[in-house]
Amino acid sequence: MQLAIITGLSGSGKSIALNVLEDSGYYCVDNLPAQLLAETVDFLRNAGYQRVAVSIDVRSGSSLARLPDLLEQIKSEELETHIVFLDAKVGTLVKRFSETRRRHPLADDQRTLTESIERERQLLEVIGNLGHRIDTSELNPNTLRTWVRDLLSL
Repeated sequence: MQLAIITGLSGSGKSIALNVLEDSGYYCVDNLPAQLLAETVDFLRNAGYQRVAVSIDVRSGSSLARLPDLLEQIKSEELETHIVFLDAKVGTLVKRFSETRRRHPLADDQRTLTESIERERQLLEVIGNLGHRIDTSELNPNTLRTWVRDLLSL
């Protein structure tokens, strides 16, 4: 089984990357809570899926800290695993959120958008260096699609 883990900052292009994988024949799960990763992989492997992609992000909450251990466990099961971490500069993310008018997952009445992005960056620090890191700040969506295809040999 081939497993692709897509993670990174909100607004960095995770949905674009996941769509590329889905269009390439991967079974995709968006916004999977980190604590469900092992069970989901086992279930899909037993169901006969050969190519699976999941996106995991800050919405996993406190279970995000367990992700490095979960990934080590999965890698020990001899799965072909690719981890892609998408990142972008704060200014780029602020612009993207402003253009889409979507709310940042960590935004609340106490925190500005910029503070939410910085908090997310801190929370994701534990997984930021586990895989291939792509800075999408200067990438248009088509370029990101190409990079994901090339990185995963699609």
